[in-house]
This record gives sequence, structure tokens and C-alpha cells, in this order.
Amino acid sequence: MSKKKKSFAPKKGSGPVGDINVTPLIDVVLVLLIIYMVVTPIMLNRMSINLPEKTETVPQDNLPKEQILVAACSDGQFALNRVILPLPQLTDKVRKKIIRKRSAGEKGLVFVDGHPNIDYSTMVKLMDAVRDAGNQANLSIEIGLASLKEPDDFMACTPIEAKPETPTPAEEG
Repeated sequence: MSKKKKSFAPKKGSGPVGDINVTPLIDVVLVLLIIYMVVTPIMLNRMSINLPEKTETVPQDNLPKEQILVAACSDGQFALNRVILPLPQLTDKVRKKIIRKRSAGEKGLVFVDGHPNIDYSTMVKLMDAVRDAGNQANLSIEIGLASLKEPDDFMACTPIEAKPETPTPAEEG
């Protein structure tokens, strides 16, 4: 028995084959689909953040007595409750305020705000200083980020104006 050689030449009497072989295309599409299905859950877990479900307005009588607000000003300086301080002094004062709040039974919550035109590295320095203040006090603190504002609406670095004194009726007469 001799083996017959298989010829790929078109047979006499048959025309050209008009079918397209789609098997490689289907293989590629299935591989891409499997990759997409595997990668999507991993990407979703990496990009997840905890957003509050609902924001509430706190009644004025339930506000904490003393809030701690640190801010990065447009000129690169830092402020604590609208008072400009150098960073080491700000860290020390924040530490003392956190200790005072914790001893009063309140949360150690520090709000961080930054001018819209301030660079990222300055904000990181400020947040590191706040975190260091908590570490120095051996307390865990919560850092709350203030929402982004327009440059004209940013007030965290402007000094608090003294209220004009109104004369009492005895002083007027």
C-alpha cells in the first residue's frame, strides 16, 4: 500500500472556495472576552472609594465646640483655624488640640482645606503634618477633606475679622 499524496491544488472542475475561515477570528474574540471578564473585577476593587450615602446638615446646637481646620494658603503658608503658622508650630498646636478633644470625649477629627491653586505636594506636606501630630500624641485621628472651592470662596487663610462693638444704650446717652 502506498500513501497517496494530498494535493492542495484546486481540483479540476471545482471553482474557487468562497468561504472565509472565521475560526481564528472567533478564537481571538473569545480570548479577549475572557481577559476582559477576568480584569474587570480587579479594576473595580482597586478603584473603589467609600463615599457617604447621604449628607446631613447638623443643627447649630449639635456642632462641636471647637473644630480643627488646617489649610494650605495660596502663597504656600499654612493656617490653623484661620491663623497663619509655620508648619512645625502648626503640628504642635494640632497635637495639643487633639489631646484636648480626646480628653473631652470628642473625636479627633481634623479638617484639611487647600486653596484651589495650591500644588499637590504642599497639600501632602500639610496632611503629613496632621498625621504626625496624631502620631506624636499616640492617638488615631480622622482627616476630613474640605470640598474644592473657587478661589474667591476660599476663606480658610483669611484672618477672622473682629466684630464691631455696638454701643450699649448707657454709652449712647
